[in-house]
Amino acid sequence: MKKKTLLFLTVLGLISMGFKLQNQEQKETLRLKGVIMENDYHNNITWIKSKPISLVQKDLIVSAYSTSHIQLYFGLYMEDSVQKITPIHIVNTYRNSDWIFFNEISYLLGSRKQVRAGKGVNFKLYDSDTKTKVSNGVTERSDVAMGKSAKGFIEYIIDKPVTRLEIRYRNNKESEIYDLQVHKGTKLLKKHFTTFKTAYDLVTKTYSLKNEFSE
Repeated sequence: MKKKTLLFLTVLGLISMGFKLQNQEQKETLRLKGVIMENDYHNNITWIKSKPISLVQKDLIVSAYSTSHIQLYFGLYMEDSVQKITPIHIVNTYRNSDWIFFNEISYLLGSRKQVRAGKGVNFKLYDSDTKTKVSNGVTERSDVAMGKSAKGFIEYIIDKPVTRLEIRYRNNKESEIYDLQVHKGTKLLKKHFTTFKTAYDLVTKTYSLKNEFSE
């Protein structure tokens, strides 16, 4: 009964849980707090994800997945009896009533005064393979491995004080844009990015795995 209960809570997205990772020399239980764990038993991989961070104000009953949001994740798997880790990915999801078909995401950070003085900080991501679907409006989803720009954006959010954030979704081919002023600025992103990095650092340290943030 206990195992069934734990499985049920995992499916619901338990955000504080322990799980077992194995290699040839050790079997150890890690407790990761504030993140979501999803086990893909078909492909023998465990996904560790930040909570989806809604970029707009929403009702408590509305899931963050049903709004424009950002989410980070990485995967853990065994290969030849050795523990391996995937690159960190950043997911940008745009939800609205109109299509953009964006292939660029621009993050503009800074106070209103800083931005108007040309002193805002900007990070840009590019994705030529954004996924789209229709479900109570339109959804466009970019999922890319963390590169230099995404790493800079994540570290800026974690290390700097809370500030305003505007995200621009842009279709470079058609010159279509949509600007979104993020609700509460970087406050929620700072909270969940920090929690995600703490979990990631614990996993990589425990299993002596390559850490993308220390490069």
